[in-house]
Amino acid sequence: MVAAANAANSLPGYGVDKKIPGQGDFSLTMLDWIKKQKERITSPRLDWVQIEVTSHCNAACIYCPHTVIKERRQNGHFPLTLFRDLLPSLGHTNMVFLQGWGEPLLHPDLFEMVRLCKNEQKIVGFTTNGLLLNKKNIHTIVDLQVDILGVSFAGTTSTTHNRIRKGTDFDTAVAALEYLQRIKTEKNITRPAVHLAYIMLASNVDELCRITDLAKRTGAEQVVASNLSLILKPELSQEALFNNPQRLNEYNRILAETKKKAAHSNILFAYRTPVLDETSQVCPENVCRACVINMAGEVGPCVFANPISSKSTGKLQDRQIVAIFKGRPIPLKTFSFGNINDNGLSRIWHSKKYRAFRKVYEPGTNPAAEEVPLEMPSSCKTCYKRLLSS
Repeated sequence: MVAAANAANSLPGYGVDKKIPGQGDFSLTMLDWIKKQKERITSPRLDWVQIEVTSHCNAACIYCPHTVIKERRQNGHFPLTLFRDLLPSLGHTNMVFLQGWGEPLLHPDLFEMVRLCKNEQKIVGFTTNGLLLNKKNIHTIVDLQVDILGVSFAGTTSTTHNRIRKGTDFDTAVAALEYLQRIKTEKNITRPAVHLAYIMLASNVDELCRITDLAKRTGAEQVVASNLSLILKPELSQEALFNNPQRLNEYNRILAETKKKAAHSNILFAYRTPVLDETSQVCPENVCRACVINMAGEVGPCVFANPISSKSTGKLQDRQIVAIFKGRPIPLKTFSFGNINDNGLSRIWHSKKYRAFRKVYEPGTNPAAEEVPLEMPSSCKTCYKRLLSS
């Protein structure tokens, strides 16, 4: 800091209390400018950074932490000022995905965040439940050239979807995507690319075979079918496909048929079979080339490692949050590698603790299977995402 201060004071006319011309609303001092340039230069080379812009949600999906532990969550918005401060740390990041456990369109500054990212030539996207995809927001999304728009579904009929994703509306989401498709056709544009996110449950997997028809109807390029990975109450356990091995042949048949239909329609269908691999050394969350920053600024490898309901301690109001893993309750031990309110993302990413974590998952290391769990954080050891990596 002394060296930086001396350098700043050595520049004619720009002492530490002077502002850099041309910086607009940032109103930076010279020391601020130097700090941000250093952060930009040392910023990690990431495929993407996922930022939880809000933990507020206007839905009540039956499986979501926002619903199941609603009284123990902390709701808030990611501050726009903090987002601006974060931008230099994204200098070598390809994509910024504005998504966490909440509904992004509830953030009053979401579109300003998109604009800031686009000004930095970043690929930008977010996933929504569709309730706020009104015509005004759709036109703004198009005008800002959002690259990816994901929309979540839990069925291909309104009856099933609305039962599972309570508070949302299937017909509203579909109508919004059809309107977006018309706008894109009229303007002869291809962005935003529409992705459908389908949560596979035992009670809705039979409707998955019709997701390709829904994708064609709404102009979607990709469908991502995910398993229920975080189970927060016992009655949800049987909704997880991997907890119903007697139906495995049925699940595999549905997945194979859906994949074939999607390929025939030139739609990418991404999924993981509901078979647990106890020796898996692979994390499908790309933890070596991506990270997640939650609403409070905590940095972790994925949304499961540090939900805002528990910050970095795993507790809220002196009560331990519990998840269900293999039929028994276990403490949901979340963790963080640091907070961007205290340190820049670059410093956090290059920290000894974070580097040691990534080493476990680095491709090509291939430690013995029995050694891997010993090196993992406890929350990774009991993570269904890892066990469903194949």
